[in-house]
Parts: sequence; structure tokens; C-alpha cells
Amino acid sequence: MADTSVDNLTGMFFTLDSPDGSYGTGQVIRRATEGVYFVRFDGNEVTLPLELVTVGEMLETTEDEYKLWRFFDTAEEREKWMDWLDAPSKPRVLSLVRTPPTPPSSD
Repeated sequence: MADTSVDNLTGMFFTLDSPDGSYGTGQVIRRATEGVYFVRFDGNEVTLPLELVTVGEMLETTEDEYKLWRFFDTAEEREKWMDWLDAPSKPRVLSLVRTPPTPPSSD
């Protein structure tokens, strides 16, 4: 019997947020079984071994309902996201113009 289920995650690149505010990166390598995938996290100097991750883990959110896993089609898209995420925020200046009070009418 042929496996006809759709696999949209294999080959995707990802970021994974950590509770301390940092994040990890890696790639979904292939499906292990229904709802479970082999992923490889990026290492600094060595290739890390494959890890098994369930789709349920990939769908986890923070207490504020922010997704922990973000998926990208290419490494370039992921790099653009990380550059944007790591860029210092620019201060914004709001101009609050006050109009002078209207003098009471003398009727």
C-alpha cells in the first residue's frame, strides 16, 4: 500500500524560540512516521545529530499564543527574518500638536 499523505514540512528551514529570548535554527530533514519528523539543528562548529520532533511540538505556543517554531522555504528567507529580528529597533518620534484652547464666546 502506497503512502499518499502529503508532506509539506520536509526540506523546510526553521527557527525555534527559546524561553530566554534566544532562538535556534535548523532544517526539517525528512518524515520519520505520520506526525513525526527528523530535524537537524544548526551547530556552531560540528554537524549535530538528527532529532525526532512531533508536529504537536512544532505547533506549541507561548502563554501569549506566539508560535515557537517558524518555517521558511529557503535559508535566505530565514536569514532575512533573523536579520530583521536581530536589528535594533529605531526610535519613533510622535508629534503631539496641541491646538490652543478656544476662547469662550461672548454672546
